[in-house]
Amino acid sequence: MCSISSQIPKKSKVILTVFSLSMSVCSCIGKHQTNAHYVDVNPEITHFEVTKADTIRIDSIQSSINWIATEMRGTIRRTGLISFKNGYLLLRNDTLVGGYFVVDMTTMDVTDVPLYERIARRNLIDHLKSDDFFYVDRYPESTLEITNVDASAIDSLRLSANLTIRDISKSIIFYAHRHDNSFTTRFSFNRLDWNIAYEGSWAARTLVDKEVELDISVQVIR
Repeated sequence: MCSISSQIPKKSKVILTVFSLSMSVCSCIGKHQTNAHYVDVNPEITHFEVTKADTIRIDSIQSSINWIATEMRGTIRRTGLISFKNGYLLLRNDTLVGGYFVVDMTTMDVTDVPLYERIARRNLIDHLKSDDFFYVDRYPESTLEITNVDASAIDSLRLSANLTIRDISKSIIFYAHRHDNSFTTRFSFNRLDWNIAYEGSWAARTLVDKEVELDISVQVIR
């Protein structure tokens, strides 16, 4: 009895081999690699101690939020920016003990699509701002309120904070680093936990990944 492979013409075998190699290469090209901490998610913390501290405003112009989202299990990388509206840190004896930040969701922008591709940029931004994702018309602001700070090293902090996006507030645990007058953090979360629940058609569900990564830098005004 002949095997199935032996019945395939030699030319077809070559085509199938090339196709298989192409699929393998495509699955690796552009694969998103990250060491961002995946946040621990818990119910919103409604009762926490508010300590006496100095209120230090952030520089909303110099501070930044870079976002990364992926498609096809990380093989396609989407990037963009969002701006702070305002915010402050609570410092006691120059040690971080709390803070509150407001993000202006209407400033959401994309950076992976060239400026000259105006229609593609507009369509993508409009979709991100729509009810499928962040529903910016109804929820123009997102907030982060620090509820607890643990110093895990000299410049490393373990933070608990209430993150509010759309109409969902949940507590997250993540890590940040201090560099003189700036604080930086990088973490990712599951968008479905905040009802950013676009899944689209069957094909779209295989394309849009659930993880959203944020790279945040906060600069304070002294």
